[in-house]
Amino acid sequence: METYDVVIVGGGISGMSAAYTLFKRGLEVLVVEAAPEVGGAMRSSVTPEGYVLDWGPNTAATKDPRLWADFADLGLHARLIAADRRGKRRYVLLNGKPEEIPSSPVGLLRTPLLSGAAKLRVLREPFVPRTTASDESVASFFARRLGPEPTARLLDPFVAGVYAGDPSQISVKAAFPSIWEAEQRAGSVIKGMLSGREKPAPGTPKGPKMRSVTFNFPSGIAEWPRAIAAALGPRRVWCGARATSLRPAGAHWQLTVERERMPEPIEARAVILALPAYAAASLVDELDAGAAAALRGIPYAPVSVVQLGYRREQVGHPLDGFGVLAPSGERRRFLGILWSSSLFAGRAPAGRVLTTTLLGGALNPALALQCDEDLIATAIAENAAVLQISGAPELTHATRWERAIAQYTFGHDARIAELERLERERPGLHFLGSYRGGVGVPKCWRNAVSLADQLGARLAGRLEGVAAD
Repeated sequence: METYDVVIVGGGISGMSAAYTLFKRGLEVLVVEAAPEVGGAMRSSVTPEGYVLDWGPNTAATKDPRLWADFADLGLHARLIAADRRGKRRYVLLNGKPEEIPSSPVGLLRTPLLSGAAKLRVLREPFVPRTTASDESVASFFARRLGPEPTARLLDPFVAGVYAGDPSQISVKAAFPSIWEAEQRAGSVIKGMLSGREKPAPGTPKGPKMRSVTFNFPSGIAEWPRAIAAALGPRRVWCGARATSLRPAGAHWQLTVERERMPEPIEARAVILALPAYAAASLVDELDAGAAAALRGIPYAPVSVVQLGYRREQVGHPLDGFGVLAPSGERRRFLGILWSSSLFAGRAPAGRVLTTTLLGGALNPALALQCDEDLIATAIAENAAVLQISGAPELTHATRWERAIAQYTFGHDARIAELERLERERPGLHFLGSYRGGVGVPKCWRNAVSLADQLGARLAGRLEGVAAD
């Protein structure tokens, strides 16, 4: 039976980042991934015509120098494509037309997205009393602090863009903990966020400020997990393999992996379950019913992604930004339309444009589960109406994610506490994924690296202890 330092079950960006961090520490790792390739929802393809399609996440942004160092090690730094400056401009629908979201106090005063009364209401935020409730929905929290109009026109589409969620059901304490804590600490989100900024220690020399960069790669975002897989090598990454059982074996853990239709037992000093919550539940059913129930209690919103390619002259809108989000009050049939070819160079052939339409979410799940033909027809109609497009697209592509984004609904903190309890009771077992600590790609990477650093230090300490004995 093969024995590893750490087995990571799940080859999405969380699992791959944890594996790569441990591998660089000199630990023997194995990634077990059920799909034919790594990356999870980070899948990409290039069409014969030259369109670059990201089937899931389309962008990532970071200012973390450690990630840049990882990219350099992986040979990705030179391939990185930074987003066009136009990507800073983001739009939201107002009466069916894209309006730019204000990015400054002056922009807030001038925007047609809010009435004069709503703008004055936003300025009162520092004087709104803090809540005494133990938790609150995102919709309730921001309506109380900013007013109903900014919540409906700005926060509603923002939550749709990040979580594809229902703001009345998502816990602000779980989904936006820093904002919740800012109010609890300072009595105001604005005052709390300003006072909570990290200050450099006295005597710290001033250096250049790192700015956040939104990035992708020439062949799509999937280049990242694929590069990690190449660095680890096929001996450390088993694709098309499924972990079917997990049990403690003394100080180690034993897994059974179904590989090439045959069960294969393996052993590890530690196991990271870097799986969606519902998939992790199946592996811990016999180990701990409470933790399995908590994992199954985390809902996921369905989202479908439709890409459309047009000749530039077919599109009336200048596509001068990141894209447009649709507040639920607009009654449109999409969550957002990203202007992919405006954001990154090389996303479409010369003289063409590429849009990426997100459909479904927690408020309209049935829409995401339509057949491909209906998904594409819906996306075409919505793009035509919002972006002044005439004629049919020359490229269409649809991807359906039935359980796309974890929802941080009420009780999420209690569910995560169940997993933390099991981790304490069963040393060497760890849970990792977008349902814990944030759904965005950069947060998944950061959480994975943090866990791997802690785990690697612990395992190295045990080895030193054994050698000293």
